[in-house]
Amino acid sequence: MTAGSEIFPYQNNSGRHQRGRCGSVEVEGKLLTPGEVAAMFRVDPKTVTRWAAAGRISSIRTPGGHRRFRESEVRALLAGEGGLIDDDADS
Repeated sequence: MTAGSEIFPYQNNSGRHQRGRCGSVEVEGKLLTPGEVAAMFRVDPKTVTRWAAAGRISSIRTPGGHRRFRESEVRALLAGEGGLIDDDADS
């Protein structure tokens, strides 16, 4: 495992468990909370959760069931490289 990576069992966006070897997956890079992502996009954290539920942004579930987002993916979306977010970001 490299520095800055973590291992979590996770669920995909459909809520079904996805398991790598030994029931966990190695995650490279920093993971952000919905609140941290929301601050970057200047929206409510619930909006970020809705985006994840709709499949507009990928998320990882911690063992406790909380969503986490890859910082590299979020930064790419902010730079306009993902085309994920529409003008209804505040809804």
